[in-house]
Amino acid sequence: MEHLTVKGLVLRETDFGDSDRYISVLTESGARIEVLCRGVRRRGGRQSNAVRLFCWSELTLYHARNKYTLNAAELITSFWGVTASMETYAMCCYLAELTAHMTDTDEEQPAVTRLLLYALRAVAEQKRDPVLVKAAFELRLMAETGFYPALTGCAACGGPTGEDVWFSPRDGVSRCTACAGRLGAPGYVRLLPGTLAALAHILQCEIPRVFAFALGGSSRDQLARICEEYALCRAERGFDSLNFYHSLFP
Repeated sequence: MEHLTVKGLVLRETDFGDSDRYISVLTESGARIEVLCRGVRRRGGRQSNAVRLFCWSELTLYHARNKYTLNAAELITSFWGVTASMETYAMCCYLAELTAHMTDTDEEQPAVTRLLLYALRAVAEQKRDPVLVKAAFELRLMAETGFYPALTGCAACGGPTGEDVWFSPRDGVSRCTACAGRLGAPGYVRLLPGTLAALAHILQCEIPRVFAFALGGSSRDQLARICEEYALCRAERGFDSLNFYHSLFP
């Protein structure tokens, strides 16, 4: 039996029995692990608050036969500010569910952990537009997990797309104006200048600055639609948390 200490963010919690809990944890290294927490829900349990959803904690674990069991937990910080509204809470549950789907126990992706922590902080501090946080997170998460969209080169002729870009969220490729006119562009979206600039910012900047931009009007709406469709196509599934999030808006 191996004894180890890791820092991690709780992505999901499932209570069972009288006092036990399973948690899914995104570690500092970007690997996702499942941890059994025995007795943490007993009255007066000091570790309970450290193993709740959206908590960043230091966990001391026993590791045996590919299973992790909690020995001790200390809360570093929580992001319960995301519960200020049902909309932001539902959105962050979706971000966590999407992250869990795009990570596993065998691959370390520390950039993914940093990205999610910055996203939760941006929402909790209420200094960024949650719609833009969601869109930026979806796109950058896909890029960090191996699905970088092609925005600067035409998939048809191989030439540069220039400033007038037609993008397919389903296929993740682009066409120049000439090829879009010559071949047609079913499923492609003509990117507004503001949308194109935001996409470039999200993909190219350092992770601490991914959410440091503003966008309004039609460009904001287009960015939100494109990034969500792009993420769902790469994930190859839908998410109950996303459906609930959308149900909150008439």
